[in-house]
Amino acid sequence: MRTFAFPLAFLVFSTISAAADAPLKVGSNLPGPFHPYNVTGPHKQRFHCPVSDHGLEPMVLIFYKNIDFSDPLPNLLKRLDAAIDKNMDLRLGAFVTFLPDNLSDVLGSKEDNQDVNSKNDDARLEMEKKIEQNAADIKLKHVVLGLDNKSDVAKYGLRDDNLITVVLYVKLKIAAVYALPKSDFTDAAVEKIMTDVADKLGAKRK
Repeated sequence: MRTFAFPLAFLVFSTISAAADAPLKVGSNLPGPFHPYNVTGPHKQRFHCPVSDHGLEPMVLIFYKNIDFSDPLPNLLKRLDAAIDKNMDLRLGAFVTFLPDNLSDVLGSKEDNQDVNSKNDDARLEMEKKIEQNAADIKLKHVVLGLDNKSDVAKYGLRDDNLITVVLYVKLKIAAVYALPKSDFTDAAVEKIMTDVADKLGAKRK
């Protein structure tokens, strides 16, 4: 059975504005919690907020348009997984939210009829299989992968023309943002992101 999980850490956001127009800007607070469907990780097959769960610890949030594990995404995920593994005392976390265009609402709604919900469930299951297989191929141990719809992350102001948005934060303050179209998401961009993970989040051990 799929369940929702709302940890007590959600209360951290009681003093943070979650306005829909909150920009992803260095030095600003995160826009607030969201509740993706966790495909891997300790909350697998649950709708669970990685931000609330991780609290004030350093975190890398990745929003990725559609489900596409072409290069250099696997390289970025492997590098992040290694950074977490080699800096365990830092309590660094990383979560990837895939936002497929053809999945209107992974959460469903009370207004949806049973047939629509069934179609959403079937679509999510197919996407789960693809994500799980790629996570196994990459051999991820720490980076968690999930699914969500764009309405749930609307407060993050993600641009539709960007393939990937990477948000580095600590103590709920944004330390770095990379919002990249496909043409700019390169191995060089991965190097810059990982440099910031070391310099701004403290994952110095490689």
